[in-house]
Amino acid sequence: MLKKAIKKRIIITFMTLFIILIIYLIPVNKNYEKTITLNKNVNYVYLLNNKNMLIRANVIGSNSNQDILNKVKEIVDSLTVNSKTSNYINDKLKPIIPENTKVLDLSLNDNILKINFSKELLNINEKLEEKLIESLVYSITEIDRIKNLMIFVDGNSLTKLPHSNKSLPILLNRDYGINKVYDITTISNTSKYTIYYYTNIEENYNAVPVTIFTNNSDDKIEVIIKNLKSSNIYQSDLVSFLSTNTKLLDYEIKENKIKLNFNQYLLDTFYDDSLIEEVKYAISNSIKDSLGINEIDMLVNGKKI
Repeated sequence: MLKKAIKKRIIITFMTLFIILIIYLIPVNKNYEKTITLNKNVNYVYLLNNKNMLIRANVIGSNSNQDILNKVKEIVDSLTVNSKTSNYINDKLKPIIPENTKVLDLSLNDNILKINFSKELLNINEKLEEKLIESLVYSITEIDRIKNLMIFVDGNSLTKLPHSNKSLPILLNRDYGINKVYDITTISNTSKYTIYYYTNIEENYNAVPVTIFTNNSDDKIEVIIKNLKSSNIYQSDLVSFLSTNTKLLDYEIKENKIKLNFNQYLLDTFYDDSLIEEVKYAISNSIKDSLGINEIDMLVNGKKI
């Protein structure tokens, strides 16, 4: 009896260890990983890759309930060369604000952020001066309550880029564009739209918005979906996960809301079914940046997803 009891105990112990091992080896559900990621205190910023494209990345931030102006300071610090935060940035990406640049003053009224930098901001490389503005605008307007940005240097409004003297709007927002591509044959009758693609950085997909200037006068919604389905992308290392079989059956715009009705292939990705959230993010943000529509509902064959 004693031998049987010992044998039974060994079997139970072995089975317990075996089950633990199996659980340990099973890959963690990606949706669970995303949920955990969303709950972290992070700031979303736009950093340069080795091709000087601005890539959306997240960096660790302080408590998400902190004062908005302090959050802006954290974002600026993340964008500044050799700042305290720069050590925590993925080494495949790099900040763009010149070293030793300081924020002298900040104020927020009516969704407009006024930010006053020290003169070191003007030390930006000539080839990156427009990227600097793009990065600041897109990074800071990731904060919901900030829609527009006014930039000052030593108390003076920055009305021109420091090297090219290209004029800047007094109020900067996402209409300014990012990672700009010019596909035009004439300067008249131009329009623009921003498409959100992805790039792979160490097995993580990061969003890359590209603003396209074109003479194409076709319906913007249809152009956006067509571009997201296309394999002909402006940069070879950019991808889109929207299935080429996806069809936009119809759409309806009412005030600041749009309903998009797709066929079933919206939920089909060539790479991995867990990338559906990336597909929805790309569509939503492409429409938000291109048409200024903030509320977006997606349907599949008339049913909301």
